[in-house]
Amino acid sequence: MKKVILASFLVFASLIMQAQDQKWSIEANYPLVANSNLQNDFNGVLDLGIKYRFANVGPVILGAGFNAAYLKNFDNFTYGSANVQDLESDYKAKQFLLQPKLFAELPIPGLSALRPQIGLGYTFSSVDINYDNGDQFIVDDTNTEGGLNLNVGLSYDISKRFFVQVQYDYLTIKFKGESEINGQTSNYDFKEKTGFLKAGVGFRF
Repeated sequence: MKKVILASFLVFASLIMQAQDQKWSIEANYPLVANSNLQNDFNGVLDLGIKYRFANVGPVILGAGFNAAYLKNFDNFTYGSANVQDLESDYKAKQFLLQPKLFAELPIPGLSALRPQIGLGYTFSSVDINYDNGDQFIVDDTNTEGGLNLNVGLSYDISKRFFVQVQYDYLTIKFKGESEINGQTSNYDFKEKTGFLKAGVGFRF
């Protein structure tokens, strides 16, 4: 297995070194929830992406990309009062985002290192929430939904292959389904409008 992994790495590295057109790029970002109408605030962990530029229309470069992000919110605390025994509350929430998209880059004349970008795609959102207040109140909810995603960004080339970037994603996702609370099932139907600010680094090959 180690030999297979090493061989795969060497082949990938060789392809990167030989590639001259730089149609591909990979990136790693930190996702920050900029605004949300949800009470469940998530903290960004990591966003990974890959892009392929497949056509030039005049000065505009067209491409396709895919991002995957992971966010979480874990909390554990004890509460109580003079008349209520201390209770330990445990809250765990995870969100995974899968984001395919099409995008366009427009280099700025005289500032070739700067690359504004706009993209339109679709976001698949998977949310898993578990909450136990220590007093027989338990929430266990998992849902997967999707919605349109508008992306705008700006990258800056610090060398021929490496770049830094910042981008903003605006998502509108409609959630509709069932949630289980203390063994009882309840329905929910709401729309989530969320903005993600991402900052990171990338590599072209």
